[in-house]
Amino acid sequence: MLLAGKKKSTLNALKQQLNSAFSMKDLWEAEHILGMRIKRDRQQHTLQVSQEKYIEKVLDRFNVADAKPLGVPLQPHVRLSKDDCPKNDDAASYMKSVPYASACGSLMYAMVATRPDIAHAVGVVSRFMANPGRAHWEAVKSILRYLKGTKSKCLCYGKGPLELKGFCDSDMAGDVDTRKSTSGYVYILAGGAISWCSRLQRIVALSTTEAEYISATEASKEAIWLARLCSEFGMLEKAPLLGCDSQSAICLAKNAMFHARTKHIDVRYHFIREVLEDGLITLIKVNTSQNPADALTKCLPKAQHQLCIQMVGVT
Repeated sequence: MLLAGKKKSTLNALKQQLNSAFSMKDLWEAEHILGMRIKRDRQQHTLQVSQEKYIEKVLDRFNVADAKPLGVPLQPHVRLSKDDCPKNDDAASYMKSVPYASACGSLMYAMVATRPDIAHAVGVVSRFMANPGRAHWEAVKSILRYLKGTKSKCLCYGKGPLELKGFCDSDMAGDVDTRKSTSGYVYILAGGAISWCSRLQRIVALSTTEAEYISATEASKEAIWLARLCSEFGMLEKAPLLGCDSQSAICLAKNAMFHARTKHIDVRYHFIREVLEDGLITLIKVNTSQNPADALTKCLPKAQHQLCIQMVGVT
């Protein structure tokens, strides 16, 4: 269990209350928890969270510890689909001996905890867990080989301002089978990512504007929850910023007059308009090259991928 609070006296009082009711041991400052290592630098006022040991165990488990590292989780040309699923008994028999689901689960834990840089890739390979093929398994090994070369990377906090800022993005019909788009968002506090997501949208978007608009709406819901959490710690003095690289989606969110041309969009996705009117978030335009959420929606070249993960504090 991790405890957090504004004052040490409050934390000590809570520890005494817990100790009176349960048998517990105070380990003081956290260094390791649930496979994550927490490292503090008091002089530089930074905090780093990594999973190097956990990743090493995963690489050993799936026999990738000695493989050649890769620079990106998935190459930009990779397009996985249901057509890659086994089409004969030999292929199906081979895949039964492959620990596909176990590997995806191991990758997913790393992604959820400290590695937003593999969020999109893990989301893609997880879609085929029910009936994976050789191409899907090769993609999983590609992600493992990427982790082989980046296992020491960590999320670093303290190098940026103590303000909540988010970024959202979307591709257009990226899923080959359903033609659904992928929404991605990431929120940064003190220079490091604290919340991120990469998932398929529930509906098929009919335009890039609609796909970006849906992504911004999903991101705004997360912003409200994070803002309330930060307020309880006394760390938020103004509405969080949400950056979007689509000017048309921003206009749609701020101007209800566009509704006549977008009446097919589900009412639930117009939630962002009310949020903006109430001043709960501030929606701003950012350049695509300065939008780290780009790495959560598509496979990028190495240089662009590295730039995105640096912007979210993965060092």
